[in-house]
Amino acid sequence: MARGARSSHATRASRPSAAACEVCRHLKMRCIRPDPSQPCDRCRRNNRRCDIPPPRPLGRRPGAVGRYNGFEKSYRKMQAQLKKAPVSADEVQQVLNTTGQEELLQLIVAKLQHGSNCETPVASTEDALRSNHDGLLTPKEPVSNPLALLADASSVAEPLTSSLNRPSTTNGGQELLQRLGCVSLGLQLSRDTLAQGLNALYTPSPPIHCHSSYFRPPDADPPRDVGPDLDPIELGLLSLEDAHTLFSIYFVRLHPINGILDPILHTVDYVRSRSALLFTWILAITAQFDHQSASCAKRLRLHGEMLSRHVHTSGYKSVEIVQGYYISLLSATPASALSEERSWLYTSYAVAVATELGLDQANPSNILPSDSVMSQRQARNSERTWLRILLWERATSAAYGRATAFPESPLTQNIDKWWHHPLADSTDKDTCAFILLRRYLAGLHRTLHHQASLSHDNPHWVRNLVDSTLDPWRITWLPGCTTRAITPSPNISTAFLTYVYLHNRLWTLSFALHTQTIHSHALQEDCFMAAVQCCTLAVHDLQSIGEPLYCLLSPTWAMIAYAATLALRLFPALCGTHPGDETELLALLGQVALQLEKAGSTPSHRTGIAAVLGRHLLSILRARVGTGIGPGVVADSGLHCSSESGLVGSSCDPVLGSVAMGLDEGFADVFREVFGPGWGLDME
Repeated sequence: MARGARSSHATRASRPSAAACEVCRHLKMRCIRPDPSQPCDRCRRNNRRCDIPPPRPLGRRPGAVGRYNGFEKSYRKMQAQLKKAPVSADEVQQVLNTTGQEELLQLIVAKLQHGSNCETPVASTEDALRSNHDGLLTPKEPVSNPLALLADASSVAEPLTSSLNRPSTTNGGQELLQRLGCVSLGLQLSRDTLAQGLNALYTPSPPIHCHSSYFRPPDADPPRDVGPDLDPIELGLLSLEDAHTLFSIYFVRLHPINGILDPILHTVDYVRSRSALLFTWILAITAQFDHQSASCAKRLRLHGEMLSRHVHTSGYKSVEIVQGYYISLLSATPASALSEERSWLYTSYAVAVATELGLDQANPSNILPSDSVMSQRQARNSERTWLRILLWERATSAAYGRATAFPESPLTQNIDKWWHHPLADSTDKDTCAFILLRRYLAGLHRTLHHQASLSHDNPHWVRNLVDSTLDPWRITWLPGCTTRAITPSPNISTAFLTYVYLHNRLWTLSFALHTQTIHSHALQEDCFMAAVQCCTLAVHDLQSIGEPLYCLLSPTWAMIAYAATLALRLFPALCGTHPGDETELLALLGQVALQLEKAGSTPSHRTGIAAVLGRHLLSILRARVGTGIGPGVVADSGLHCSSESGLVGSSCDPVLGSVAMGLDEGFADVFREVFGPGWGLDME
């Protein structure tokens, strides 16, 4: 016997060890190296260190035994078998709760002495169901969630499945229905139908083999999008020092606008260990705005686009996944073609993941002082993620005319004081302001639809309704901003908040243009003045603040271009079509186009959506100037503008109308690239 052990040990010692490095072992791929002293092809190609771990002998070491032996080993085998045995849940739990050896032996002897009474009456099943009745009344999810309620009931009933499979007589259902004390529900069903339903409950049924674990609870530690094949540092896209530098730049420049992360929680090590998607997009977006990161900006962006597709295909779900998609969508480089745009796909997936994870529900750990600071930060991180992804979804929905009801939740209903938390970030105040503004806009949209069918003596009733509804919000959050005079703020967060307010006010006014009321001329005048106000403020801020403002979100740039296009289209109906009348307006809009193009192309290695919008707007303005006497010719030919004709399809505009319809449609394509393929469906 000893000889055989020595022979086996000699065989293991003489077996050649695997020469695969750690990276190839992790990827489970062949490690190819021309010389054992040189790094393998994969590590050489990715410029990584190639380490070959020391060889480990195969099999169990001589003399090694299992973790448990003797009585403890037998006890654990009994526990495993009792979980599978057809006994009641109380008996199983009684055995599993025993700790000492003597106590277990006494229990086994007692069971053997009463072994003759092995049958369990039906009453025991009823008692088991009665004892678990409270668990069925307190589901983990809201009662309004049908699938979650079914999943909770399935998890409660699973331990009782074996005890419920008791043989019964064929007329057991009839006997139960004939018992006194049965509560009548007034069902319009025959007794035979109800008896068949009861018989199905007490008839032994085969175990569920297909989808037996369909309602199993999610894993406590779900798989994450991390690993050497996904991490940008492991892949050699940049160094760890560069990552720390880009993180610092992100929280100084982009965080005041994005506002979805916690600067204390989201460190380089923390984000890197949680999600490669979030880690890569923080680096990629920041590199787009950093003059010193031109060498790695494109590599990081391409890797981020690959991770976005990979995460969506693999179905990863985590708070960091939602944050990664959010950051990637805000300031991402536009796709080369509209058919390749995937922003709406990722937005829908991010919102679906956030809803499935329950981020829209108020986290109780956020209000319990006994929890650790880290737990409270993570709870606020989840809540902040839901609020920001909700704002993004509402903004994109409103941008193409689909102003649906605001989805209230326990978190949004108590948003007024959410930013007063001791662990609140400086951007949480802006998040609360945005949520409250969306709530005001949802109510304003309903009121506007109702008032549109009524008659009004005041021609500017839409403007008055919008201002009176939004004034409480404006006075609270933007005291220096009025509809007639705006005090520019050098603070980036305040400037961004002002843009959001003015753009939503303009959007609400322009949305009312489709009502075709008798006061359409006054409504067009209000829309024109609001559009000019947006353009003037944009030019002033972009000239005075400059590059720190270039990190605004994609919808903000699109709304600035929309304001310019709307002003250009409404001008002939309000101010006439004589040559030279629109010179000052063209000068303003030309400056808007130049500022947009500059904002989207700074630094030189960046091409943002602002640059694309600026170039399209500039081409429209040049075509307008190139027509020269176009408006005069149209006026002389008798094609007069009608104030009742509405916004779209006006024949008095040779550039934005039929003459240059290709430019107008191309410009609409750019908006659809930002907001999705449905942009403008309700606006045309």
